[in-house]
Amino acid sequence: MRKLLLLSAIFLTACQLGHKEDAPRVMGDTHWTLEFTLLKNNKPTEIKTYQFDSRMDCFNTMYKMQEAAKKVRNQTGAGLCYKLFADGQERTSNDVLSKH
Repeated sequence: MRKLLLLSAIFLTACQLGHKEDAPRVMGDTHWTLEFTLLKNNKPTEIKTYQFDSRMDCFNTMYKMQEAAKKVRNQTGAGLCYKLFADGQERTSNDVLSKH
């Protein structure tokens, strides 16, 4: 038991003394990205990636692709629209989902 405690203490100390690197700064995206996966018999068959200027265009395209995928037997589709925002990056009118 003592050996286990001693080894644990040495391991924890070594981990804390390891070289620390600053996390890379993530720059914000300027486009919305759509990753769409086609599923045949609930198994992924194809992944497509598109970029759009506005969030609304991204979601509308994803919806149309899902509807088109449903028309093929045993096939569905799922997608994800995302945009990486940097700290302090301002959101524009293209970043809203609906028109006010």
